[in-house]
Amino acid sequence: MEIRQKQSLDGGHINLPSISFKRYWNVDLWKELFTKLLNRERCEDDTETLRKLRKSMEEYICSDPKLMKKLNELLVKQHVSLCSS
Repeated sequence: MEIRQKQSLDGGHINLPSISFKRYWNVDLWKELFTKLLNRERCEDDTETLRKLRKSMEEYICSDPKLMKKLNELLVKQHVSLCSS
């Protein structure tokens, strides 16, 4: 993944993926994830940051039964693939 620097509101810059987010993605969720992970502050508690990101992802996935089903199917498929090799 290529990263680009984007001007921030405070005059600095932030790092973001150079590709645009797809319109059918939950753009706010993914933008927050990449912004937090690519622009880590020295004083931030990494554990707390990851805990919040995980909670956001879990809430999003659990809010949509179709998404949960699809994710479970993909995980089973991955498990089978890993176990058969």
